[in-house]
Amino acid sequence: MDNLQSKTTSPELSGMACRRCGVCCTRHQAFVNPEEIRRIVVFLGITMDDWDRFYDDSRWEYNNFRLVRHVNGACAFLRYENGLATCAVHAVKPGCCASWQPGPDRKECREGVAKKVRD
Repeated sequence: MDNLQSKTTSPELSGMACRRCGVCCTRHQAFVNPEEIRRIVVFLGITMDDWDRFYDDSRWEYNNFRLVRHVNGACAFLRYENGLATCAVHAVKPGCCASWQPGPDRKECREGVAKKVRD
């Protein structure tokens, strides 16, 4: 048994796939580069001014990377449909989001499982 499995006591966490709880989208701000911003703007059919006004967190910039704004405590692109978290830009989501791997070692995932069990 590997270390991760031996630390896992809940069957909901072993072999974990994304549970679409949305906790990660409330805890982290996605960082995006200019190309990812361009793809999102085109996908949403908005202007760069709209991006700046509604989605860009202008408090932070590093080497052309920007943060996606949080609205009501979560990523501006987080939506809930039938109790499941969805992403309004899933088809063109930023690389940092695409590379997120759910698992029992992630406190966000453990919190999401606990939340679902309580609901």
